[in-house]
Amino acid sequence: MRLPVRSETDAFRITYGIAFLVGVSIAVGLLLSAVWGALVFATVTLGVLLADLVAKDPQRPLPLRAAAHAPHPDASADDWRILVVANEALQGEGVRGAILGRAKLRPEVMVVAPVLVSRTHFVTTDVDAEMDEARARLAQTLDWALAHGLSARGHIGDPMHPLLAVEDDLRRFGPDEVIVATHPAERANWQEDSLIARLRSELDVPVTQVLVDRAHHRLEIVR
Repeated sequence: MRLPVRSETDAFRITYGIAFLVGVSIAVGLLLSAVWGALVFATVTLGVLLADLVAKDPQRPLPLRAAAHAPHPDASADDWRILVVANEALQGEGVRGAILGRAKLRPEVMVVAPVLVSRTHFVTTDVDAEMDEARARLAQTLDWALAHGLSARGHIGDPMHPLLAVEDDLRRFGPDEVIVATHPAERANWQEDSLIARLRSELDVPVTQVLVDRAHHRLEIVR
């Protein structure tokens, strides 16, 4: 939640604003009726509160951006570093072309395969099947990278805290760009949309979404 008062100036502005609103409400009440005065006061107050709730706070913490700007012990200065978030396994020549098209140097790929837990299994912590599926996605993506001449390594994420593995890779690897492989909307896990939204809102490096629809043999790159 945002703090509305951060300085003495803010305090004066709020005080004068409230006094002005009270004065206007009283004037309306005297000219029309007390009901209209109360209605003006309540309407303006509610509008200000709603505007404050939806406004973006420029000082809110951005943990993913902070991680991306931290020292990077696993980074190599000679490589273009790409973090792949494999909600689905990467595939196809088109993805390789997109990667090489942006890379200024020989790309090095770090793959994290999130454990996409269903809501039910998240509550019961019964995640064995989802962890096996994440390992399979990781292996398929690393095999794809190897087959296309890309240097890659990777790991699976934390099943209970999917953002932690991504944040840790941002901190240690320092990617020059992030690629998120996702399912189509109708098949997406409940955690996928929030993940890519967070990455795009917090990071100042390119974030590319790759929609992988295996059922219809379709792949779409969304920048």
